[in-house]
Amino acid sequence: MPTVPTYQDTQQHVALRPEYTEGFTVKADAEAFGSAIGKGMQGLATGMGTLGEAVVEVEKLDNDNAAKDAQTKLNDWDRDALYGKSGFLTLTGRAAVEGRAAFEKLAEQKRAEFGKGLTPGAARTYEETSRASMKTLLDTTIRHTFDQRKAWFAETSQKSIKSSGENAVAVYSDPAKVDAEIKKGVAEIEHQGRMHGWSEEKLDRERTRYVSDTMKNVALRIADDSAIKAEQYIKAAGNRMLPADSTAILKSLQTAVTDEKARQNTTDIIAGLPPTYTGAPDANGAASPVAVDAGTVDRQQTVNTGQPTVAGARGNGLEMDGAGRRTGAARTLGAQPSAGKTAALQTAGNRSTAPQTAGPQVSAAPRTPPRQPSGPEDFRTVAATLAFPGKAKDDPALAGFVKNAAGSTVDPSLREWLSDVTGALLGIAGAPANVVGSAAADATRFRHFGLPTQTPRPGDIVVLGPQQKKGAGSNSSTDKGRIGFFRGYDADGNILVLGPDPRRAGDSALTAHPAKDVVSFRTSGTVDEKTTTLPNYNPESLRRIEESLNSIADPGLRAATEEQLSGYMISQKKALDARRIQVQEWANNQVIADPTFDPTKLPLDIQQAIGPSGLLTLRDYKEKVRAYGQPLTDTQTLYDLQTEFARDPAAFSQIDLLEYRSKLSDKDWEKVTGWQQMAATDQRKARLESLDINTAFELAKPQLEALGLLTQDGGYATSYSVPRRVAQFRSALLDQMDEFKDKNDGQNPTQSDIQKMINRLLFPIVISTPSSFFSMGTPAKTHGYLYQANSLADDQSYDIDVQYEDIPRDLRLAIEADLTKKNSKKPSQDEIANEYELFMLNR
Repeated sequence: MPTVPTYQDTQQHVALRPEYTEGFTVKADAEAFGSAIGKGMQGLATGMGTLGEAVVEVEKLDNDNAAKDAQTKLNDWDRDALYGKSGFLTLTGRAAVEGRAAFEKLAEQKRAEFGKGLTPGAARTYEETSRASMKTLLDTTIRHTFDQRKAWFAETSQKSIKSSGENAVAVYSDPAKVDAEIKKGVAEIEHQGRMHGWSEEKLDRERTRYVSDTMKNVALRIADDSAIKAEQYIKAAGNRMLPADSTAILKSLQTAVTDEKARQNTTDIIAGLPPTYTGAPDANGAASPVAVDAGTVDRQQTVNTGQPTVAGARGNGLEMDGAGRRTGAARTLGAQPSAGKTAALQTAGNRSTAPQTAGPQVSAAPRTPPRQPSGPEDFRTVAATLAFPGKAKDDPALAGFVKNAAGSTVDPSLREWLSDVTGALLGIAGAPANVVGSAAADATRFRHFGLPTQTPRPGDIVVLGPQQKKGAGSNSSTDKGRIGFFRGYDADGNILVLGPDPRRAGDSALTAHPAKDVVSFRTSGTVDEKTTTLPNYNPESLRRIEESLNSIADPGLRAATEEQLSGYMISQKKALDARRIQVQEWANNQVIADPTFDPTKLPLDIQQAIGPSGLLTLRDYKEKVRAYGQPLTDTQTLYDLQTEFARDPAAFSQIDLLEYRSKLSDKDWEKVTGWQQMAATDQRKARLESLDINTAFELAKPQLEALGLLTQDGGYATSYSVPRRVAQFRSALLDQMDEFKDKNDGQNPTQSDIQKMINRLLFPIVISTPSSFFSMGTPAKTHGYLYQANSLADDQSYDIDVQYEDIPRDLRLAIEADLTKKNSKKPSQDEIANEYELFMLNR
């Protein structure tokens, strides 16, 4: 603290000790009276003022620093709140507009929060700087909100436009509502254009784009229900759709439109109606559907005086009720024949009298009332009694057709159908007024018959393409092709066809044709009464099918219709076959489980599915099971089935096996049905299996021919007849192959293995039969082969019989050398033969 200076303090030369006092006087001066003190006090005041100013400056500096810290915090928050993740400036549209007030309120709160705790001076400084920052922030939010308000409008407007377009698609089935939604969208586009200040050109472009896009989406939605209606909608749109859009969508719909038209045409043809879509151009040059109504159809049919009609309408293939109305059911030749059906194709002795219907009648020569067959007949008998002129009635091709279609026994209900088909194919001459029977059917008609096949059997149908006619005045004219029954191949590989004689109308002839002339091979498959009702199994229905297809002008549509029609008819046939096989297997199992079971007690629908022939087979099988426990295998039947499976597994899958049940043992029945199941479910495996069988048969063929067991004798049903003993050999060979597979985990034998089996089975034996009255008490001995050993009677025996001369020379020498070494002497011929027998049997 300040003190009063003493005298000594101001008198530096005055000492307290005496020696320093001698210079004092009593005279006082200014200094002596405190002048220095005053000066000191004055200096002190000046220092104190300077110190105060320094303190103020320090305080001001501290306030500034505190205000800056607070402002920095505020700036950091502002930056992150504006530009950081989920910052205000990242908000768009409605979110930015509606979030502005909350953001500004939060910014003010943060400004106040960062200013808390400041000194008054710092608070004043922070208030000034933060207000300036808030002004800048508010300016930024206002500008962003303004921009985003425009974006919000654009977003909202676009959503409204999009909603109108989606609404138009949702109400696609109501054209008026579609147009109303499109108009709402256009109005919103115009509003948007005004708000954004679009030019008239841009506004027009946006309107056009929206209308085109919306109509395109509507068309695509319509296409989900109907491609045809979508096509019609696009064409009706005209210039409302952009050319690029209409072209692109029409192109994308082209296949679907064709398929849908083909489906409709297929439905029409199956129902006996003319095709709805023909591809013919309308007045505007665009394809249009052919309008069909009941009146039009009836008028079309009544003017066709060349065909007999019932109640003014018959030729359309639909049955009519008593009032002349169509029942919707397709009339086929499997049902009652229509009036006007002449007797030309009627076979004496095998037809029932058809009820006469109203309408024009064609007179026919009087004939003997038909005889009703009492039950199924042998196919050979039926083929031989078909009353066709010339050599066709007992031809192997015709017999093959009967057997392929009706089996080894023929249901009486099929005889009329067999006569109709063969008559149409061979063009048997009849009454002049009969259009169907007076000449052979067009080849193009029968390319739809039955089922396609790549491996024809005798009796299948051959469709030949048009051939160039030769002769004067016919340089470029062509026919409509030829048809006939497949007979086989000649030595040059040409296809032998039994068909109409080109030189004499109404007669048949066997002709040869190169493979290139064949359009297709067709097979009937198994035919029953239900099969004959299918449209591609009747000559008259086939004619209507071909006429309907020819009425379709567009080649692509015609091809699509034909493809779908073929697929439909094939699927129907396969469904009938599957149903028949299922029912037959069920009935067969009933008999196996209970040999006393009476097939005639089966439900009516089961009996109808099996048919008279099937019921007869079941009765025969039941009798054999009751008498013998199980039937014995007929080797010829088994051979035929083996050959058919090896030749064409696909065709084998369609065979009616039930008729062979009574001719096969349980073991062979299981084998044969296994082949059929394999052919129906696994074509690849079936082809491999059939290839193995074919290979085995081909390997054995030279040896069989060398032994005289296999000959060509021009048999009845095939040009290559197989003796019973060859059938036995092949059955035994397949048994050997099956045993090999059982022992080797299903592995198929190699060709070397098969050759060893063949050699063993063809080993010569001597069969001994006990003495009898006819043998004069001497046991009978016959020569045979080892494959016959399993079929010997219980009282028969056999011995291996190998002649020394029959042993190959190289084997004779090898066996002789081995026996000489083993026994130290040269063996006899009998010893060599015995060793050869053991060697061959043990292989």
